[in-house]
Parts: sequence; structure tokens; C-alpha cells
Amino acid sequence: MILNITMNIYGLLNNIYKIFQFIINNIRYYINTETIYSIFNKHIINVYTKKHNEFILKKNKNYKIKVGLLTNEIPPIVYGGVATWIVNFIKMFKNDEHIEVIPIFLAHQDELPKECLKQYPNIRVIENKDDMLEIFKDIDICINNLWVALDYISHLKYIYPKLNIITVCHSLIRMENITNLGSCYTNNFNQQEITFKESDYVVLISNAEEKYYNLFGYNLFDTKTCVIYNSYEPKYDDIMLNINYDSDDIGYIGRHVPRKRPELPIKAVTLLNRIDINVVNMGVDYDKYDNEYWRILEKKYENQLNIIPFTSDKKIKEKYWETVGINCITGIYEPFGYTICEALDRRIPIIVSDIDGPKEIIDEVKDKVYTYKVDTENYDNDIINFATTLKDMWSISPEERKKRAIYARKCLDKLRPEVIKDEWKELIYSII
Repeated sequence: MILNITMNIYGLLNNIYKIFQFIINNIRYYINTETIYSIFNKHIINVYTKKHNEFILKKNKNYKIKVGLLTNEIPPIVYGGVATWIVNFIKMFKNDEHIEVIPIFLAHQDELPKECLKQYPNIRVIENKDDMLEIFKDIDICINNLWVALDYISHLKYIYPKLNIITVCHSLIRMENITNLGSCYTNNFNQQEITFKESDYVVLISNAEEKYYNLFGYNLFDTKTCVIYNSYEPKYDDIMLNINYDSDDIGYIGRHVPRKRPELPIKAVTLLNRIDINVVNMGVDYDKYDNEYWRILEKKYENQLNIIPFTSDKKIKEKYWETVGINCITGIYEPFGYTICEALDRRIPIIVSDIDGPKEIIDEVKDKVYTYKVDTENYDNDIINFATTLKDMWSISPEERKKRAIYARKCLDKLRPEVIKDEWKELIYSII
């Protein structure tokens, strides 16, 4: 075999790889063992690829991989947890040596607020499809966070067929539609399914979510998948907040959709006949359709239930956290759960549903957290199960509650930005 050895690192790596290929091809010829050959060959290719990527990055010190972060929500435009994910992702890669994250806002429903231009000076705005050719011309990889506006994703694939698209699945819309008992907000789940099909990669935010993804048969698409948790940066590592561990008052914070069953706290308190308990429920969305169900609950439990409408006002949220002694994470479907992270970070005692993302977040500290057995089929039984856990929790002393809350916070370590960032970089490098 004649080796065309060049006097540079890349050439040397290339020829070393050729030598290995020559050797393993001969091993394959004499041993004729496909398993040994495939494992050995895969290992060599992975090592070679990694070294090659490292060489390219070192050689081009001034070049950064341009990651286009496509979204239709960024604070103050908030439709749900995606906005939090977007902010965390941008912050996670701020001043990164090799990767530049460029927010790309799709202004098909909302106009980009002017404050975003100051907050994110490199942000780009898509007003219509004609803008996409220019906006994506220097983008190396697109991380897509849209489950609406399928036509824009299709157009992007049409004008840039070789541009790799990683779609982040923050929630399976078909699962939301099923668990929300049908909804005008989630009946277009087919758009998300086609988006999966047109993507090169789909990132699921929990192992449970990947199981649902496969259950629906999405794994039959010619699209690769992987699981990367949402990042969460603890804010109170060295700060002890003034938590009232003597308080039995409970609260729920989050969206008020059927799948989250946000009314379980007030229903359970009523079942247990604890008329001395205050229940704070934050997140009712009195939008253009109003909210007839919560208007009824508001009136029915007016002496115990304090309802705070949905808001992104930090002062109002802080007031909520200061008011409750126990935070409740309820629901029959939850891909991840930022509220769990925030409650754990603050060292507030929590009651957590034993399903999906919440179950995975608290897995290594489950003996120190309070969980209830979710009954997805029987609503009345779900109230009873939640009430049973709540009653048990009320019997725990304030000192023990504090001790457990402090210990439980350790489960946030796996979600810290430095951990999640490495997983994203590994994915990006493997694709580039």
C-alpha cells in the first residue's frame, strides 16, 4: 500500500486512518468476524472524527460555528416553558470560544419587542419567507424550537437542503392534545409530526418523552434522536432564603390546562376538611376565551383559594414563593418541569407527581421528596392519592421538612449549564 503522507496534521490523521483501515480490512479477511470488524471500525472512526473536529477548531481559532436558534417566543413574548429554555440556551453559550448562538425570531404572530434588540444585539428577525435566504446564509446549523408555522421549516429545507436542523421537542403536542381532552391550541399536532420528519435530529428533554415519541411511531422517521435535559442554573447555592417551614399553606404555580390538574391542591384540602389552610393558585390564563372553569372554582372556594392570573412579572412571582410553605407539582403528563427546579433551588418542600420528567429530575433524591401516585384514568382517585401524600407531609416536623428540602436540592447538579452545555457541544460537533 502506497501512503501519500502529507506534512500537516490533518494529512497525518487521514493517513493514520488509512493504515488502520488497511489493518482491520485484513483482520476481517482472515478472521471473517463481522462483529469484531464493526466494533473496531466504529471506534476508530469516532476517534478520528473527534480528533479531526478538534484540529479544525484549533486551526480556525477566529471562526465560530454559527448556530441559528429559531423560535417564535422570547421574553417578554412567552407562551410557555420554551421561552425559559431559549433564554437559558443563549446564556449557556455566551462568550463560548467555538460556538456563537444567533437568536432568529419568527415574527409571524408577534412583533419583536424593541427591548430584545438591546438584550440580544445579534438577533435576527424573519418577517416573511423572503427574509430566510439572507438570514440563514451563514448559519452552520439550525436549532428549531417551533411547533407552529410548518411552512417556514419546509421552506428552510427547500432553500438550504444541506443545512442540518435540530428540532427540540419541548412537549409532544399529540400528548398534550390527548391529556388536555382536546384543545384549540393543540389540535394542530400534525404540524409537529411533519416537523420531526423534516428534521435531521430531534432532541427530547427527558427519557420519558423519548418513550412517548417512540410509542407514537415517530422513531420510524429517518430522523435521529437523543435526550438532553433542559438546563437549570441554581440561583441560591450560597443563599439561604427565609422559608417558613412551619407553614402548611400550599400552592400551585404554572399553566392552567387540564393535563396539569392545577385544582388538585384545593380539592385535596377540601377533601381533608382543612378549612384553616390557604391555597394559592398562580397561572390562570384569562385570555380571549376567558376561563369559565376557574371562574366557578374562584367563587366556590373564595374563602380559601387565592387565584393569581398568569404573569411574567418577577415581583408577583416572588410574592407567591414567600406566601406558600409547600409547592405542588401536579399533572398527568409533564415532559420536564422548570417549576420543580425553582422550588428545589429555593429549598421549598414540594409534592411531586411520580411521572415523566418530574420523576426523572428527583430520581436520586426521591426518598427525601414527597411524591403522590398519579392516576391518569380516575380523576377522583387522583385527588385521594394527592390528599394522602399531603396529609403525610403535614405530619412531618418543620425541622425535618427543612432537612429534606436542603438534601433534595442535590438533584439539580445534573441540570447545571456546564453539564448540559457539554452534551449540546458533543451533539453539534458530531453533526458538523
